[in-house]
Amino acid sequence: MKRVWLLAILVGILSGADNSDAETALPDSKSTSLYYRIGLLGCPSKPDVEWNEQNLNRLKKLGFNTMQLNLAWGCRPADEPLNLEDVVYDEAISKSYSFKGLHPFRADNSPARKQQRQDELRKRIALCKKTGMRTLFHFGAPNNVCYSFGSADIDSKMPLCLLDPNTTQYYVKMLDAFVKMYPGVDDILVYTYDQDAWLCNEFGTCPACQGIPLHERVVPFVNKLARAWKQCNPNGRFWWEPWELSAGQVYQCIEQLDPDCVGLMLHSNVAEVQVTMAVDRWLKNSCYLAKTRAIPVVVECFLGAPSEEVEPFNHLAYPHVVFRQIKAIHALDGVIGIKEYYGTIPDKEDANLRVSGAFFNNSTMTESQAIDEIAKEYGPAGESVKQFWTKTSQAMELFPWDTSWYIRQVGRCDPVHSMTAAFIRGQQTHTPSWASTRSAIFMKTDNAQPDPWMLEDVQLRCELAAQRLSEALTIGKAIQSKVPVSLSEDFQKGLEEWGEFQRRTLSYAYHLRETNLVTMMRRLRQAKEPIPDRLLQELKEVLLADQANQKQKEPIQTALNALNKDVDAFLSEYFQTTDDRISKGHFTLTSR
Repeated sequence: MKRVWLLAILVGILSGADNSDAETALPDSKSTSLYYRIGLLGCPSKPDVEWNEQNLNRLKKLGFNTMQLNLAWGCRPADEPLNLEDVVYDEAISKSYSFKGLHPFRADNSPARKQQRQDELRKRIALCKKTGMRTLFHFGAPNNVCYSFGSADIDSKMPLCLLDPNTTQYYVKMLDAFVKMYPGVDDILVYTYDQDAWLCNEFGTCPACQGIPLHERVVPFVNKLARAWKQCNPNGRFWWEPWELSAGQVYQCIEQLDPDCVGLMLHSNVAEVQVTMAVDRWLKNSCYLAKTRAIPVVVECFLGAPSEEVEPFNHLAYPHVVFRQIKAIHALDGVIGIKEYYGTIPDKEDANLRVSGAFFNNSTMTESQAIDEIAKEYGPAGESVKQFWTKTSQAMELFPWDTSWYIRQVGRCDPVHSMTAAFIRGQQTHTPSWASTRSAIFMKTDNAQPDPWMLEDVQLRCELAAQRLSEALTIGKAIQSKVPVSLSEDFQKGLEEWGEFQRRTLSYAYHLRETNLVTMMRRLRQAKEPIPDRLLQELKEVLLADQANQKQKEPIQTALNALNKDVDAFLSEYFQTTDDRISKGHFTLTSR
């Protein structure tokens, strides 16, 4: 009889039924379905999406059955909670645990803001229960906020050191207080790196941690917190994201985690969530090791139009790519869930999000069936829209996302690049993964001047992506008047954003080619060899195309005038290698 009762609960959760008054059964790693389909309202580029029944029901209809309750992004969009301390205010705990050197937390902790934060979190929990959604709260711990991302002090002792027993005791007390303050939270997701959570380095200066491998320090902390959460909330699951750890460290951790209470939340590859590069060897290995130990795994990925890769664009449609990503993740043995990583805007047209929903509701669908299904919304324009999506999806897959982490947030790139030599910005910060495994995904993790062949590689792939976007835009502009009125505004915004994406792609291609042309010309001059006319002619043509792409005369016109007047003077002034001054911002990848 008990088995029948548990099965009924599980079926109810998978179908999205409201079981808020019943115990919630948890799956084990033997489950073959996507038991967890975790959504997120709003995103860092648009954090003000309203938490209401309409938006939750839109996600529920798409197949989501769990909601992350906070954005929990490092830049703290809209002052969303990032750490446990942002929502748990307990003076007794604070007075009992005093950590030397602990700086004030970054959130606004004025009395009025504290109350707003508490009220908002309780409102979101209540909405989830009303709409039959499971709940998950995400935070970073231990909260070593005083060490900023990339700080040189990151290798020093942290105020909340893992080998200080008070650190673990403090968070056990905080979890107990959290459960009492916010009943109705089913699961928690904890980062132990990033998210204002940093760990001592065994090769650094912490006297307690020197020589003690990270996996031997972080696993006991995770296990103790997970056991405390299970004791506080027997029907919940403690999810741990081993972010910023090297592949070897992650594998070692999996071997020691407590499968009775810990679940793994993993990015789609060891370097990042990347829609075009889901499921690398690290993810396969991690899922296999977790499966052997009966540890459930949920994979984080991009399920909608907004993403960190294309930020701040929110209307780009490339559903073929999203479908392939989900299909690849779903095929991994031991994966029981998928989670939106960046956030969604469900009250607008989003072909990516709708194709995710098509898969959630029928995982046996083929790609063509899923695309046909979501194209029905476009009526007579559906066949042409499918051609449009085919081209945009090809462009996304051809674009060189593996170049560097800084090729992300492509919408923040300035198409008016610098006139110094193009390079590829890659240096990040000193964490285990950046110092090791991530170079297996990103070909650039330093700021050294790349070989001309690397510059050419990125240039050629950008050209191919831009060509596909040109084809897509031709199709899109020809059919925009045929798109149903209810979808036309979002479709138009998508065309505008794809046009801006193409501009940025071309700006990289032009800058890289200009640099290589000038480098060849400069080397010929140094060797006292003549510069072929074809090189000079090509350089002028590229500069003119670049000028048109920048939509302004300068700085290209002055450079062209110099080139036409005196080639040697031009070579001595333009596209010279310099130090990285980040003159155009971090996300204008090729500009120093």
